[in-house]
Amino acid sequence: MNDPRSLILDRVREALKRAYTPEAMDAIPAPPAPPPFTQPLADVFARALEAVQGRCHRFESPENARDFFLAEMARRGASRLLCWEPAALPIPDLAHALRARGIELVSAHSPGYERASTDRKAHLQELAQIGIGLTGVAAGLARTGSLVLHADRSRGRLASLLPTIHYAILYEDQIFPDLAAWLAAAGTAARIANSSNTVIITGPSRSADIGQTLTLGAHGPKEVIVLLIENRRHGRRPANGEENETIEP
Repeated sequence: MNDPRSLILDRVREALKRAYTPEAMDAIPAPPAPPPFTQPLADVFARALEAVQGRCHRFESPENARDFFLAEMARRGASRLLCWEPAALPIPDLAHALRARGIELVSAHSPGYERASTDRKAHLQELAQIGIGLTGVAAGLARTGSLVLHADRSRGRLASLLPTIHYAILYEDQIFPDLAAWLAAAGTAARIANSSNTVIITGPSRSADIGQTLTLGAHGPKEVIVLLIENRRHGRRPANGEENETIEP
């Protein structure tokens, strides 16, 4: 055929046979390494988190963090908590202490409803009425004050998405300098592959879509509060696959 479209396509095909297409990575120089931090990663993380309207409370031990969170629940008058499964919460006996104070722990794992089913919608509407969510984290990123969360059956993603207030438990030995350092760590790729979802949270949800006015909590939590704990009981950095296993006393 000699129509213009066919002629153009024939020329393109012939040109491609002679073309040299370099590898994309060969044409892009590696970015320069970021400057090293002159302060402890925990200090850098706390400042970066507060710069994006998050809040950070620091504790010397899991017990101190547990007592603080119990006081927070009482101060807010909360009787229900949307959270990970008790065995996945990284503070020993926290679930027991909450239940002892009459607080109902609601699983953030969503049953396998059909996506458009009436039951699923009703279930999500009920969970959305719970104002406080509690999770652990997979990692903290010091440079941006970000939290990395993996989702699986024990660590439901809804606990960090639906509530107005998200409390996250982070240990200092889980903090990496930045995203690149975390991705390069042993076990990270496998943990991402084995998770149903991986998210990076940097401060409260925000939007400026309407009138260019910044609004917090538009599409997620309005408050992100990190309980940053100095040391684990066994004093080691956990592998990525066990980032929030309960530590036995």
